[in-house]
Amino acid sequence: MPDRRAAALAGLLALSAVACGRAPVVVSPAAPAASACPVGGCGKERLAASTGPTWMGCLGAGGVVCRGASAEDCGRRAMQAWSTAQDERGVACVTHMLTEACSLGDAASCGFAGRLWLDGRGVPRDPVQGLAMIVRACDGGQALACMAAARWLADADHVREAHADTGLRGRLIAEHGCLGGDSADCLRAAVAFEGGEGEPPRDEARAVDQYTRGCDLGNSLACNALGVALDYGEGVPRDPERSVAAFERACKLADALGCANLGYMFENGEGLARDRTRARSLYRDACTSGIVYGCLHDEMLAAQDAGAPRDRERAFAYWRRACDARDARACAFVGVMYEDGPDGVARDESKSQQAMKRACELGDRRACEWSKMRPGD
Repeated sequence: MPDRRAAALAGLLALSAVACGRAPVVVSPAAPAASACPVGGCGKERLAASTGPTWMGCLGAGGVVCRGASAEDCGRRAMQAWSTAQDERGVACVTHMLTEACSLGDAASCGFAGRLWLDGRGVPRDPVQGLAMIVRACDGGQALACMAAARWLADADHVREAHADTGLRGRLIAEHGCLGGDSADCLRAAVAFEGGEGEPPRDEARAVDQYTRGCDLGNSLACNALGVALDYGEGVPRDPERSVAAFERACKLADALGCANLGYMFENGEGLARDRTRARSLYRDACTSGIVYGCLHDEMLAAQDAGAPRDRERAFAYWRRACDARDARACAFVGVMYEDGPDGVARDESKSQQAMKRACELGDRRACEWSKMRPGD
């Protein structure tokens, strides 16, 4: 979509097809078994006393695993127990300790536990559960888990038995690359988390994480996308000041749309002092670089200087009336205002595109350029 973020990402989508397929399976691990081994590990004497399932001899007080220990400490002790496990019953205890540590938020434990569930070590083999846990480890920043899951999904039989979407593997590879310092992979992973071309479910919070990492690595497109997310509160609390910082970095990295978005912040006094002169300069620079968004905003500022309303609500009503009267430029202005959100927050991209198409039909060249930028049109 030719919005404040996606116009710059349109070209990337073609390169990211592997990461933009149908949404993957839900990746939250299932709850651990009600009874499991103690946080201290699985002693040989406990195993010898077992009369139930292989891991039942490892019950702690209350039949829980971590018994109040932190997720990281429980995971660490599980690994210690694993190093001394004598047989599969010992591994069973370890599997359940790691599973609970994962459910408590330890990403490293998710990776190890997922592998054990995939292999059926100490628990019935469960590809769906195992893959979900390894994916959670990857999403939690464990690069080795990303690659382990991606390699496992290279087998078509594994994809089928885990009911996984083929697009998941591409996203995992992108996450692995991002964690390894490839800013373009951060951008690909973010697009995948956003649902690619709009397919649900979306995970905007994780998309923001990837945009942030990519921006930190110096990717101008990621910085611009991060600025949009922060400005509109998409996946993160709205923060105009941080949004300005992200747009400034994008602009300094020569992203023309980032400069135009910074102009919008100056025009409306969001996150910094209002400065229409600075806004116009940024819009014009962006327009010279081929960013229609900047061109239209520069034209709207000129129209305001000529007497059109400056107040958002009044301006929106003014341009809608003119559009209804078949004024092509007014329809284009309505389109860009729907894109921004007539109130500065609530956008309607569908209505924006409708207004742009009408403006194009009425002969507005810039509106035609805008409409052509929409992926799939």
